[in-house]
Amino acid sequence: MRSILFNFIYRTLKAIVGNLYNAGVFDVLTNKNRAEILKNGHLKLGDGCDVDKSAILIFNENSNIVLSGGNRIGRHTELQPCKNGIIKIGYGTSIQDRNIILGEVEFGKYCLTAPNVYISSGRHYFDQNPLLYIKDQDAIVHSTPSLSREHSRKVIVEDDVWLGINSVVMPGITIGRGSVIGANSVVTKNVEPFSIMAGAPARLIRKRLNLKTKQRLSFENDDDLPNFYQGFFLKQAHLAANRLLGGIGASHSFKTFMSAEGGTLRMNIRSLKSRVLTIEYNNQLALVEPSDLKIISFNRSNAGAYHHFKLIDETPGDDNDQYFLVSEIEITK
Repeated sequence: MRSILFNFIYRTLKAIVGNLYNAGVFDVLTNKNRAEILKNGHLKLGDGCDVDKSAILIFNENSNIVLSGGNRIGRHTELQPCKNGIIKIGYGTSIQDRNIILGEVEFGKYCLTAPNVYISSGRHYFDQNPLLYIKDQDAIVHSTPSLSREHSRKVIVEDDVWLGINSVVMPGITIGRGSVIGANSVVTKNVEPFSIMAGAPARLIRKRLNLKTKQRLSFENDDDLPNFYQGFFLKQAHLAANRLLGGIGASHSFKTFMSAEGGTLRMNIRSLKSRVLTIEYNNQLALVEPSDLKIISFNRSNAGAYHHFKLIDETPGDDNDQYFLVSEIEITK
């Protein structure tokens, strides 16, 4: 009778302690050395970041972790950039519990992951010399400069991507804006924008929407919002406020998805700073005034369908800092 009672109490206490541990109650006790972990690291924290006490941040030589702002890093998540590498988490992106993110990885804005996501820009080696142990092959790759340089293949997760529970993203992959990766999926190939993928390996299930090139984009047209592809402030609160000013806010670097044909790109734009800003497109420069919206023009040749604009001649601030107000972009034939 005594043995039965003891076993019952033991199992009950074990279950209670296990549940408390999984809930993160003991995190403060397991992170006494957090300051030691961070003291030699290069960590940049934007405003409004919530990094759980149980998160593990491991730094290698000349490595960096950048949390752009408004980020949540969940319980028991591991972030470990490689030597000379960077892990960047874009503004408003949430990384859920028990994610493991290794090497060179960049998330865009307002992404979200489910628990147990695994992303790495590197891998182990079994095919360099099959006669050797895998660990020996790894050591050869890391000690051979020509092989070591090719080891890390950056992973890019663009804006507004949702990674499902237990999903895996392989080295060198780019997941296009607005995509959804289903639970238990293994992403082995680049993902087109606004795709819904599932399976191992992940395959296209359907498109969230069909992104088409356009000759003209207007801040007033909701159908144009996906073509304001990257670096724009499209969250509803930002969008409503900036539309009252006559445009869409843009950061220090932004990208549109438009026609790859036509000779001239014209943009109606103004600076949101109290100074003149210099913007670069297709190796051409233009000055953007802070007063009223004005049209600037560029030669479009050889720019492709993704049109990239960036601020130059000064060090940009956070990704959540608005530099430009864009009213209209048009490509003329």
